[in-house]
Amino acid sequence: MAEKVYPPLVMPEGVDRRRVTVWSDGIALDADVYRPTDFAPEAALPAVVLCHGWGGSKLTAERYAALFASAGMITLTFTQSSWFDSGSPLQLIGDAPDLDDGNEARAHVRFIRDLVDPFAWAANLRAALDYIEGEPGVDPARIGLWGTSFGGGIAVHLAANDPRVKALAVQVTAIAPLGGPVAQLARKRAIDTARGDTEPIPQGVDPWPNMAGTPYLAKLAHFNPLAQVDRLRIPTLIIDAGEEEMFPIADNGARAAEIIKNTPGGVVDYQVIPGIDHYGIYFDGYEPGSRAALDWWKRHL
Repeated sequence: MAEKVYPPLVMPEGVDRRRVTVWSDGIALDADVYRPTDFAPEAALPAVVLCHGWGGSKLTAERYAALFASAGMITLTFTQSSWFDSGSPLQLIGDAPDLDDGNEARAHVRFIRDLVDPFAWAANLRAALDYIEGEPGVDPARIGLWGTSFGGGIAVHLAANDPRVKALAVQVTAIAPLGGPVAQLARKRAIDTARGDTEPIPQGVDPWPNMAGTPYLAKLAHFNPLAQVDRLRIPTLIIDAGEEEMFPIADNGARAAEIIKNTPGGVVDYQVIPGIDHYGIYFDGYEPGSRAALDWWKRHL
């Protein structure tokens, strides 16, 4: 969830990376497209959009994106809005200025940075899906989503509500809704925000233990990917860490897998990589986790 120093990418032979901009609700998202260099111009290849987790960036997923591209897919990684090199939502400071005939005005604004807003993240992931759908060489009938950590919950939320997603792979994913005292605080934040009794967009408050950025609790109060799992009608791979320390896997990945297994038409593969913790998925767990996802795409895209 918090950005770590991952092993550097060694670009596979025959893979090209191009920096692009994905536009989402008027915000420019920093993104990269990976594609094989040797496919025919008329080819229609499967594609995968990759979603990082809390505190991450497009680089969190670069090794996975390059690996999938080396196997004949077109892939896209992007950084969520307000993080690193992606643009920010803006908040008006003071009274709204008078507009001219073109609805333009000079205003004092605050750039919102490092915000964890699950619904904005889902909208950004949808925009990334729109982008890859229009990428030359992509077969729009064979698009998958990959998500890690908090981004796995975002991917589940979108996959359950967007029929363009034909297969899903998530790892060490936080998918259960808030619970206990933090859920109660989130409800209070939602009420206070709607009534104007607190800052309309939080910055630097409600810190999450050992995590960067600001959780938008008023939005997280309403975010429940687990409640969307029974809508999944696509092949879904869920990978957990055997020594997960961030959240109980029984209430997250394992629970989601059980729901899918008992849903008519549900197809799920649930794997637990032993001996690794949450961040270990990117180190000792990278090889088995990435290969499992690659095998999943080969079977289902």
